[in-house]
Amino acid sequence: MAKRLLALLTAVLMLAGLCACGGFDKDDKKDEAAQAGNLSSTEDKESSEEAKDSEASSENSESAESSEEDKDVESGRKPLNYEYMKGTWLYQYNSTTLFRENGEQRDEAQYRQLVEQICVNLQRDGYNTLFLQVRGHGDSFYPSELYPPSRYAVADYDSEFVYDPLEIFVETAHKYDISIHAWINPYRLLLASQIGDVPDEYAIKQWYNEKEGDYIIRLEDRYYANPAYEEVQQLVINGAKEICTNYEVDGLHIDDYFYPSHVPDDFDKFAFAALGGGRTLKQFRYDSVNNLVKGLYEMVHSVHPDLMFGISPAGNMDNNRGYLSADIDTWCTTPGYIDYIAPQVYWSFDYYRDFAKFDICSKAWGELVTCEEVKLILGIGLYRTVGVQYQQSDPGWFLYKDNIKRILEWTYDFEAADGFIMFDYCSMYDIYTGEYLTENSEELQNMLPLLKGED
Repeated sequence: MAKRLLALLTAVLMLAGLCACGGFDKDDKKDEAAQAGNLSSTEDKESSEEAKDSEASSENSESAESSEEDKDVESGRKPLNYEYMKGTWLYQYNSTTLFRENGEQRDEAQYRQLVEQICVNLQRDGYNTLFLQVRGHGDSFYPSELYPPSRYAVADYDSEFVYDPLEIFVETAHKYDISIHAWINPYRLLLASQIGDVPDEYAIKQWYNEKEGDYIIRLEDRYYANPAYEEVQQLVINGAKEICTNYEVDGLHIDDYFYPSHVPDDFDKFAFAALGGGRTLKQFRYDSVNNLVKGLYEMVHSVHPDLMFGISPAGNMDNNRGYLSADIDTWCTTPGYIDYIAPQVYWSFDYYRDFAKFDICSKAWGELVTCEEVKLILGIGLYRTVGVQYQQSDPGWFLYKDNIKRILEWTYDFEAADGFIMFDYCSMYDIYTGEYLTENSEELQNMLPLLKGED
């Protein structure tokens, strides 16, 4: 309770001083094993895209030196981040109707109204941080020189933005004292049926034309960028730098898409043969991901030392250490990789596998985070309160209507936690009307007093 009281006091002091639903891509999914299952388990598969399917490269050192432009950014902005984070994700599938209408970019006045309503809701109900997805498939929700426009934001991959939706969102969030973090997926790209429509000026299309099967690799119907190559890592870093320098975001955020779920051993066979250098395949993949993570961390802090960089990995530790090649042990114990870790602990206290129950899993993550510079932010599965498909494997959502309330109570009392993030905004509010959902109204009404700090 001490941490909870401290968080409430901090929020009051900060406010006094200052006197945040469309369709799914059919193959954009990961199975339950990537989140909670055993490393080799294939049982109890669930769609969880809705739940969210050498050290530094040359430009990392360049960015660390800080150009004059970077110095100007540092001196002219004051990132807004809270000591105790109370956040929510807003991701592309649920924001399609926010950005687009009738297949085109939404009228700007309407868009501004909708964004305003989102930020009003967040401030009113006690949230202080929003994680806005701005790149999901090697595409962009803002005018970019490096990535094609997202078809979730404009008409198609060769369309022009009529106005800048990210600029408006950042400005509006800050007006309501909401910290806003840009959320990107580093390596997941477009479907095979879509990538041919990308203009040739973009790197992902050039790799598709010239280096398909090596720099970008097809698994089933989707393409993924190969994490092993410095050019691929640098594109991700440059794209993130474009966001952090052109917009006054308060942080950069990546989630659990590193190597694809259940990636085959021959996925990166050409890169491993050329660059493996006697390492095992596991270490080669660890190093590839770590090069990107460290490069992003250095870039973010070169733009402004108070910007935050964090990762939201899958909740299952074994799967992170296994085929996902997410080196959580290094990130959570060693300075210079991340500012926070936000594991997706999306289950109730009653999940059918003990190690994934919310409290047991959260404690395991708390024990892992030993670096004083790394905060632990717990990812909470609010979306499961509207998902009847989870009733068998996670019966708590079916048996009780105060799951999130009890999870929040536990989280506030958990000394190792520095906050939480709800997945997701549209599991609480209608994206268009801004009203609370009716499907999980009891859960919401039970949790709201805690969220607002009234209980």
